[in-house]
Amino acid sequence: MHPQAPVLLSARLQFRIANHNDAQALADLARQTFVETYAEQNDAEQIRTHCEKNFGIAQQSKEIADPNYVVILAFHDQQLVGFAQVVNNPAPASIEADNAVALYRYYVKKEWHGKGIAQPLLAEAEKAAKTFGANQLWLGMWEHNARALAYYQKVGFQHVGWMDYEFGGVIERDYVLLKRLWSCA
Repeated sequence: MHPQAPVLLSARLQFRIANHNDAQALADLARQTFVETYAEQNDAEQIRTHCEKNFGIAQQSKEIADPNYVVILAFHDQQLVGFAQVVNNPAPASIEADNAVALYRYYVKKEWHGKGIAQPLLAEAEKAAKTFGANQLWLGMWEHNARALAYYQKVGFQHVGWMDYEFGGVIERDYVLLKRLWSCA
């Protein structure tokens, strides 16, 4: 028996940079994917508070307009199925390079996991990081998300330290992961 191949055909998967008209759809997707990822292991009130603060239309509009953000939308047959945000902001102390930018958010709808979206979306995020002059991409990742850690290690990220992350009034501990971006030059 052969393992099932991803159902996506690359021609049906498209990416584009978000614009101000995408704020509502992005807010909805960000909320949905965050809840799908974290609701089972966290307090419902913390989830609600976090989503209100971080995933409203006003916040998404602000991030889309910010020149330090690149917000990438992933579509399959014109359906929004994932997104990534690359942010040119200071790295945590465990990263000693000046040329690293953050993979701030990186989510795919749960029903699309394992269907060939995550790695092409990451490739788009890596291209966006390079537009900021980066040769490294870093992220903070909740220490209790074993599935995500396994994925990030599979695609070349390495654990380089720890950082605190405020979540619903509680300080959580996050892994700091780093990936070197290679250029063809």
